[in-house]
Amino acid sequence: MKINKTQSESPGAVAPKFAKKQQWKGYANPLWHKKDKAEVTIIYSFIERRKSFLLRAYFDRHGYRYRDLGDHVREDVRFGKEYGNRMECNPMYFTSGALIKTLFAIEAETGLSKEEIVKKYVFLGGGGQCGPCRYGMYPMEYFKVVNDAGFKNFRMFLLTSDINEPSPKGSAFSFDMPFYLNFTIGFVLGDLMHMAECALRPYALDKGNALETVENVQQQLYEAFKSRLFLFKLPFALHRAGTILGNLRRSLVSLPYVYITGEVFANLAHNEGNYNLRRFVMDEGCEVNPGLFTNRALYDLWRRTKEAERRIRFAKDPLELKTWRKSLRKQKTSRFIVLSVYKLFVKFFDPEKFGGKYELHSIDHLAALGKPYYHPEIFGGEGNLEIGEAIAMADTCDGFISSKPFGCMPSSGVSDGVMSKILGMFPQINFVSIETSGDNEVSILSRVSMLIFKAREKMKRRTSGSNKESL
Repeated sequence: MKINKTQSESPGAVAPKFAKKQQWKGYANPLWHKKDKAEVTIIYSFIERRKSFLLRAYFDRHGYRYRDLGDHVREDVRFGKEYGNRMECNPMYFTSGALIKTLFAIEAETGLSKEEIVKKYVFLGGGGQCGPCRYGMYPMEYFKVVNDAGFKNFRMFLLTSDINEPSPKGSAFSFDMPFYLNFTIGFVLGDLMHMAECALRPYALDKGNALETVENVQQQLYEAFKSRLFLFKLPFALHRAGTILGNLRRSLVSLPYVYITGEVFANLAHNEGNYNLRRFVMDEGCEVNPGLFTNRALYDLWRRTKEAERRIRFAKDPLELKTWRKSLRKQKTSRFIVLSVYKLFVKFFDPEKFGGKYELHSIDHLAALGKPYYHPEIFGGEGNLEIGEAIAMADTCDGFISSKPFGCMPSSGVSDGVMSKILGMFPQINFVSIETSGDNEVSILSRVSMLIFKAREKMKRRTSGSNKESL
């Protein structure tokens, strides 16, 4: 009996509306040629405005045209949901939505056609191979939204993604060592500025003047970073900045201390991407940990180091062994650079002058604390960090907030799953887990307000206990 009938031989069969003629190979990402460098503008964004602002210095020094997307706003998520796939997480909607919104704005402002915009603009951003609950497909999501919006073959440069590796010969931009060094300096400077805001916003006697001073200092650091002699100018600029901030008058009142952790975007956006969470907590009369991107970078390098060490141990042949030994050297070198930049800048900035919290995580210590409850080599999201932080901070913070995006699988597994066990063992932890989606601010901040109320009560008990012990 013949079983391989063709479509025409099968009675009652209906031909598909769209017939796939060949295997789909993904979206195109054409080369940005060096000869077109002066004609193309980089649209870029890195989680929050300070890091994006300070990275301008690199583009200025290297002659790139750029358009900074700045801080995320609620409208970004609307564009992301309209053009992105369903059930994406908050960071993907915000970042892809900000890009689409900007492309439409450029079209309206300039009168350029979509085809002309594709030739004259590229996107540079993060979010490469993150998203284990999306199987690492975030790069394709970026391509999907721009192509579905009509900007066919729009070009992308995505950090931590293999779509730009190896960098094609003749490319006008590449993720090379000078860029990574400048990127590191940019996010460390951004951390220091956010550290200053978190130290001064709740305690400054004149909050408006303090925040204005932070912005002025940030501008001074940018001017130093923009110079070709930035390696010499930045230490002096940092010393001057720390002195200026240290001269601001601060209250000596004791405030509840709230610790915020969670997924990198939901934790560190410092804008409407996470409902300005830290600023809300500070304006409600609490001190909050600054949330340092440096900590996140060190965790990623630690994670890749552990992966390389395991791969070396179980390498199947000399070629694989060589590959992972090279990766291990790369991770250790990167960690050395990040730590060296951070420690040097902190030394000149001297955050103790204005009460800034600058201590970095001991990733090994947090891994050891969390290992009995969540193995530190289960990678994805923030891994075991939240668990280790919760145990480490159980007796020293008055409130502990886990901020995660809507639909984030690894964050939900930890904050909604494993943390139930931790809270049973450490009932003194005043904990709330929030899920950001871009459109439920009132509900989320009301829950945070309840945590703040409990944090005030916990601080009273903690301080009264300390006073009794001292007597």
